[in-house]
Amino acid sequence: TVVEMVSGALVHSGGTIAVAVTGIAGPGGGTPDKPVGTVWIAGERRGGYPHAEVFQFDGDRDAVRRATVATALQGLI
Repeated sequence: TVVEMVSGALVHSGGTIAVAVTGIAGPGGGTPDKPVGTVWIAGERRGGYPHAEVFQFDGDRDAVRRATVATALQGLI
C-alpha cells in the first residue's frame, strides 16, 4: 500500500521526491500481527524505485506520530 501511495504521489504531482506513511498509531486498531506502533514508510525519487521499510514505534498515539514524521524526514535527507 505505501509503495503505491508514494508512487502515486509522484505521478500526480510535479514533485521530484515523495514520502508516504501508513500504519497504526493507536490507541486502538492493533492486532497481534500488526500491533499499535507498526508503521510503513516509503520514499521515492522521480525516475527511481520506491523504497519501503516497516518500523515498530513505542509510545502513545502522539509519540508514534512524532517518531513517524521524524523517521520519514530523516529518510529524505
